[in-house]
Amino acid sequence: MTHSSSSIGISFAILMFYGASITGTILLSRDNGADNEVLLQKPDKPSPPKVNIVNGGESRLKPEDCIATLVGPDINQPDPFPGYSGFVGWVSPMRLRSGDWLVGFSAGYWHASAPTPLRYSSENLVTYLKLGLPADIVAPTGGRAMIIRSTDKGKTWSKPVTILDTPDDDRHPSFIELPDGTLLCTVFTYPGVDNADQKNNPALNCRTAIIRSFDNGKTWDNGLIRLPSPFVSDETNGPMVLLNDGSVLLTIDGTPENGGPTQVAVFKGTDRGATWQLLSTIKAGNKLQEVTISKEMDTEKSRILSEEHNLDEANTAVLSDGQWVMIARPEGYISWSGDQGHTWTEPVNFGMRLYAPSLYVLHDGTLVCLHGSYEPDHAGLRVIFSTDGGHTWIAPAKNYGFLVSNCYGYAKAMELPDGSLFITDQDKGGHTTHDAQNMSIRCLILKIRTDHSGIELLPAPNHIAI
Repeated sequence: MTHSSSSIGISFAILMFYGASITGTILLSRDNGADNEVLLQKPDKPSPPKVNIVNGGESRLKPEDCIATLVGPDINQPDPFPGYSGFVGWVSPMRLRSGDWLVGFSAGYWHASAPTPLRYSSENLVTYLKLGLPADIVAPTGGRAMIIRSTDKGKTWSKPVTILDTPDDDRHPSFIELPDGTLLCTVFTYPGVDNADQKNNPALNCRTAIIRSFDNGKTWDNGLIRLPSPFVSDETNGPMVLLNDGSVLLTIDGTPENGGPTQVAVFKGTDRGATWQLLSTIKAGNKLQEVTISKEMDTEKSRILSEEHNLDEANTAVLSDGQWVMIARPEGYISWSGDQGHTWTEPVNFGMRLYAPSLYVLHDGTLVCLHGSYEPDHAGLRVIFSTDGGHTWIAPAKNYGFLVSNCYGYAKAMELPDGSLFITDQDKGGHTTHDAQNMSIRCLILKIRTDHSGIELLPAPNHIAI
């Protein structure tokens, strides 16, 4: 599920990150089918990425001039099913070689639609009910994964249909098409147990799963393909990447077996998605330190907040030069691999805190990072981009990206033939009962300016001008 790890709120505070001289990054590689772990030599620590601030880079059209609804209140609703009360979200698009467009999403009753009866502890259940978890909900199989389809380049869309309904909440469907036409869809299944029970009930933990379609997404395998995960619990938000040899790159994050902050694992899939090899794991080993400066700015106190911290909602892309690049929530840590994911540089951050990052390499080589922003005055869905593989990012400010949508910040994209991005998002997080019952998934078009001076937003194909 989307992590609830909250940002650190500190008055008059500066967050500082201390690097490799204090602690390093552990990189592990496992031979497929082998039990032993081999510690690989760590590449040199790269310099932190820079932010190139540009003025006048925001879109001339506003998001509200471009957004159109795909599924929402009184618009293209799923057929009723036990446990559905209006929540739609965790959305991702895919353009097929046939010309069809798919948009996958999760549907249920809340921000996390666990199956009932609920397994949360009494203490956590009270907390969730206060947030807005609907009381007395009946959802025997929790939420499910659904898709809609367009055969006219996004102008009209089919009614939602179910592609996966396991006994658990089926979250964050994301797609890739293989050279032979096989479609892979990743999700993670969420049974709804407390974090403290992860070791006691390993069968009830979040787990990444893959399903396949051999008929252009019209039907999907019932059997789940699971990963040889190194984690007690794991998840993926997509997107996957198709590699030159026809195999698939998949990134997950999860809780290590010995506990501690979440880490990243990188997999390579072969045999039409039936076989998955763990290439490496990555963890952030930098100290996170709080430095508090008095109002008069004449005294300073500091304390270590954590020796290590999370790498959540990680995503990886393959650059034009063959390097791989990974980014993760919440500190925007970035790491590069020059040997196809077997070893990685020590993760470094660049001062931009973000969540739900997803990376896209456009046909012209531009690296795009779509993400949610933690900045209170510059929240919503944002975008930054790079022309040097993520070492320099173009943005309107050092701590936030260009505005794409005033939404919850979870979104995914697909590149269109003209180099623009078709973006799908969700309007709210669905935490309150009212919000969860009135959710929408929407779309619009994003274009990076050819001179890389900023972005332009364009109306969605199904947008109706008022």
